[in-house]
Amino acid sequence: MHEVGETGAAAVLLHRAAAGDQQAWRELVDRNAPVVWGVSRAFSANAADAEDICQATWLLLAENLERLRDPESLSAWLVTTARRESLRLHRARQRESPVGLDAEALVGAEHAEAPEHKVLRAWTSSRLAQSFAELPQRCQQLLRVLAVAPEASYAQVSEALGWPRGTIGPKKSRCLAELRRRMLASDVPEEVAG
Repeated sequence: MHEVGETGAAAVLLHRAAAGDQQAWRELVDRNAPVVWGVSRAFSANAADAEDICQATWLLLAENLERLRDPESLSAWLVTTARRESLRLHRARQRESPVGLDAEALVGAEHAEAPEHKVLRAWTSSRLAQSFAELPQRCQQLLRVLAVAPEASYAQVSEALGWPRGTIGPKKSRCLAELRRRMLASDVPEEVAG
């Protein structure tokens, strides 16, 4: 019996999903979710925006199932769509000016942590955030994808970011080493550094 290849299976799933087969739709989403999430997270500042990008990407796929010209390139279509949605959301966020209460002011007393733990956590988080923000943009994108989709293969990460597959491992090592170096450098007290 002849087995359908990976790309042929994607075409069959797309055809079945377009015909209303919910199981086929779930399988399409399950197969491609790590790539869509990885792209969304790589190009967004926070998880909430990444979730919005994912939802928009899946909605656009649902709306365009019957119009896809090349079902074998579904993964590439999803990557491109997620990137475009990321850019669209980024432009929309730049036009916003948030107004309202500070989220920490809404935390009840029963959820309060010890002051010394709060200070230590804030200090460590700010050091990590500052060190991360100082990394080159490509390192930030790669580390975001790897952090939010650790189960993604290097092939999926490569496709999500549009980088050659063989560069993912070495680039990951260099980016993590640089982040570690920056974290350790930020740990030097001012008296010693000055």
